Amino acid sequence: MTANRVDDRDTWDSFIDESPSGLLFHRWDYLHLTAKHTGSTLHPYAICKGDELICLFPLFYRRMHGITAVFSPPPLTVIPHLGCVMSENFERLKQSKKESVLHLVAEDIRGTLADLSPNYLSIAFVPEFNDIRHYLWDHCDARIRYTYTINLERPLSEIRNDLHYKLRNKLKKEEKTGLQLERTNDISTLHRLLADRYRDPSLDIPPIKREYLKDIVRAYPGRIGVYHLYDAGGDLAGVVATQEYKRFLLWMGTPRLKSTHAGNEYLQWLLIRRAKAEGYRTFENMGANNPDLAFFKSRFNPDLTTYFEIEKMDGLGMVSRWAYLTLAKRLMMAAGRV
Repeated sequence: MTANRVDDRDTWDSFIDESPSGLLFHRWDYLHLTAKHTGSTLHPYAICKGDELICLFPLFYRRMHGITAVFSPPPLTVIPHLGCVMSENFERLKQSKKESVLHLVAEDIRGTLADLSPNYLSIAFVPEFNDIRHYLWDHCDARIRYTYTINLERPLSEIRNDLHYKLRNKLKKEEKTGLQLERTNDISTLHRLLADRYRDPSLDIPPIKREYLKDIVRAYPGRIGVYHLYDAGGDLAGVVATQEYKRFLLWMGTPRLKSTHAGNEYLQWLLIRRAKAEGYRTFENMGANNPDLAFFKSRFNPDLTTYFEIEKMDGLGMVSRWAYLTLAKRLMMAAGRV
């Protein structure tokens, strides 16, 4: 038995909206734009128990030079988590029932993957999904990955008091300088700075194509924000992009700009305040896997949250992995496609 394809946007998005672990990355238009801009074929699968929909599982398929790969998410997308989304009541089930449901999901996906027969498989699950035993039993390799989260259900004064004392002093100083935050849907400045940053070979963050970024901002103008921080003289002091859907995700940031201000620190603090004021329960700050970024982000005293990535490959799959994660990035840079 294999999973069934979903062809209805409303059915898909309603399930994602209702599930606590569904992200903006999982929504229908986001997935299809990702397939378009990565040259992949999207397989939006559903797993049911009887008539009950219990799981959605988007997979991306690509065949290149005789090598087949299945991803969730594809590389070169700046999507940190994807994989399966369980139903809204999954976490309320008793453990025996959870294991029965996960067994059904794993069996259906195993059959689907057998049909796709990839040389290389890569899945990065959402932080809420922590039972990957079925994939380990299927001889997949697993890696623990990390992200930072801040609990916004606490009083703002408590969140501020938990910051590193040097950071608090910087913020207190910047509050007197007249820095102004502006939200926009214009990606031009953000993307130019990101493209320059990604040319640094020491960074493991993949580039994102300009048209891809433009398309997803256009598709979700109320859910993806680009924030500019200006000083009193109108000069740019910081730029970031966020995703604002269930959780407030500090998604993509730019290098520190030449400025007399602590622009990146103050910008992040303003966004934490904004997220709390708008009722978000969690502020997620990507970058915990990058040693060049981790110390800066740790000064906001976030919780270190884990998630899992699994991989499985044959001999050809090893070539596929190298091609996607190394050669593709170089080719995009050389062609100016970022």
